[in-house]
Amino acid sequence: MRLRNRLTQRILLASALLGLMGTLGASFLAIVVSVNAALVHGMRLSASLVHAPQASACQTTPGWRFRSPDGVEVEAFDLSRVGAGSPGGRPDPELLARLAQGEREPTVLYLPLFQPDAKWGGASLLKLAESGPCSLLEFRWPLMHERATVGWWAFMSAIVFTTLAATLSTFVVVHPLLQRLRRLHRAAGMLGAARYRSAADGLDDELGELSRVLDETHERVQADATRIEAQKHALERHLADVAHDLKTPIASLQLSLELASASPNEPTATLLRQGIEDTVYLTALVDNLHLACQLGEGVDPTAGEPRVELGQTMERVVRRLQRLARLLGLTVECSRPDEPLWVRCNPTMLEQALGNLLHNAVTHGEEGGHVVAVLEDGAPGCFRLTVLDDGPGLSPDELGRLGERGFRAHATRRRAHRGSGLGLSIVRELCHRVGFSLAFMPNEPRGLRVVIEGPRATPNE
Repeated sequence: MRLRNRLTQRILLASALLGLMGTLGASFLAIVVSVNAALVHGMRLSASLVHAPQASACQTTPGWRFRSPDGVEVEAFDLSRVGAGSPGGRPDPELLARLAQGEREPTVLYLPLFQPDAKWGGASLLKLAESGPCSLLEFRWPLMHERATVGWWAFMSAIVFTTLAATLSTFVVVHPLLQRLRRLHRAAGMLGAARYRSAADGLDDELGELSRVLDETHERVQADATRIEAQKHALERHLADVAHDLKTPIASLQLSLELASASPNEPTATLLRQGIEDTVYLTALVDNLHLACQLGEGVDPTAGEPRVELGQTMERVVRRLQRLARLLGLTVECSRPDEPLWVRCNPTMLEQALGNLLHNAVTHGEEGGHVVAVLEDGAPGCFRLTVLDDGPGLSPDELGRLGERGFRAHATRRRAHRGSGLGLSIVRELCHRVGFSLAFMPNEPRGLRVVIEGPRATPNE
């Protein structure tokens, strides 16, 4: 729209000025030429009409002068005695100079537009002889107000005509160009989208070539997007398959290690402890990869209106991590209300998110530390789940970034080389998807406090 307005205004202005200048120039030239020719022929006629009956008076009376009823004056001069310094500036010095250069009947027009102080409409010289009191005649005619009126109307007509011509040229020339530009703009804005509509400009010029380039680019973008989307789905399916295939053997290995660690011999105690820790980590990693693939594919955790009892889920997660915690010298406990507390979320996804929170607290705790999960009623119709630990804690800057994909605190990287921040990022993403709030804050006097709050739900009927 801005281009259209600017282009239209400039073309209108340029067309109007050029047309007006051309019209006025042509009109002025035509008027000057035609008037000059008419005056020359009229002067000859006037000379014959005026001078013939009064030829003797003109020859015998120095400074003879005649004035016609319509205001035309004729004055006689002796050509041999006139010059540039003639009294009163008569005859016109400019006309005398042109006569001396050989022009037979020099004529001048006094235009009111350029000579507003002129007393005459024009003057002309007619040479009759080389000398004598009536050898040179000067004709002067008065200003013609009727001519000025006609000229004014001609000027206004030129303006109106030029404006109409400029408007018509703008509509005929500019409007189709702007229509083509609008179609190209619309096509460029939808480039690569499924609703792309070609500008279909088949003209053999720059805009037509641009339309064909846009069509070719759209086809390439569509092909690239289809190929990338297929590669993405193939990778996500591959990761999901790997996670599914690894889950069973890892779970079997973990169970074997836990049974063997029930009464371990001293030489194998350290190895068993490390084996259990590794299998718990691998189990969490596989589950997180599977859940990350699901969230990446846009799986809705609330699809189908699922319900899960939060207290029982939390207890299962705590029981699963207690053996690992004992091997690391920590305790894991939980507290929940007596009555069931239901929330709206996919059960498997929610259990994995809670496992990530508690596993993170256990693995980054210190020997002799404690991890506590407290489930309670929050605001009316809401719940509050708080996970507390007495580990080293985090700085304020690190607390603000906790939960970002790939972020690990400095103390965490120093204590454990494994991990990429995937677990907490999944917790944050899942809470966002189901409408829960997630907050990380210091736990006084030391450690970390994680608070999840959200609406309660009615159990499934």
